[in-house]
Amino acid sequence: MPSVMLAGGSAMPEPMSLPEIVYRKLRDAILNGVYAPGAMLRQEEVAAQLGVSRNPLREALPRLESEGIVVLYPRRGYAVVKLDPTEICNVFDLRILLETDLVARSVVLKTKADEQRVQSILDDMALLVEQAEAADRTRWFDLNLRFHDAMLLPARCPHHMKALAQSRGALEAYIRAEVRLTGDLNQAQREHAELTLAFISGDKDRLIRLTREHSEHTRDRLLRGLPRWQ
Repeated sequence: MPSVMLAGGSAMPEPMSLPEIVYRKLRDAILNGVYAPGAMLRQEEVAAQLGVSRNPLREALPRLESEGIVVLYPRRGYAVVKLDPTEICNVFDLRILLETDLVARSVVLKTKADEQRVQSILDDMALLVEQAEAADRTRWFDLNLRFHDAMLLPARCPHHMKALAQSRGALEAYIRAEVRLTGDLNQAQREHAELTLAFISGDKDRLIRLTREHSEHTRDRLLRGLPRWQ
């Protein structure tokens, strides 16, 4: 986000525009289950729920479509994306392809600061795993995205990351719904700890294998839970 400099050299972020605020609020609402997969997004109703006019909402929806979070149906309007098992498997295949290539590059190019960043995020996530409040789980999900980005960004492949972000958007609402149903973050957190050890130690082959298995386990849990909200 752009920033302006204050006296003394400190930076103050510029305030977000209304369309940006609406985009973030609606994205968070979808990912956290306020709008279920497949739900139609009636613009007048959504704007009223967000307390805004329809204009900033019209700007936000195409952004969410580009991220794979919503889909536009001709003459019907926007809806939260709804994936069938075949689509879920296809998207995870793409994620595995991208993530394994990225970690193979990251583990070679990483710095000490990168290692410390991954470990710090993992520690923050661990503090939330034992908490039962929904707000804590929501925070864990946000940290989860930061954790994976911190492990992948050292690869310095922005086009890979852009494609990965789009594939994530289509799945994130389902993944969060699965965890809300089961309440279980422990397996994912254990796998994150193993990934961190492999990343910091520079064990490339193990990191690639763990990255693939982590996505496969997430996919399998998601497919098992899919009938509960379809």
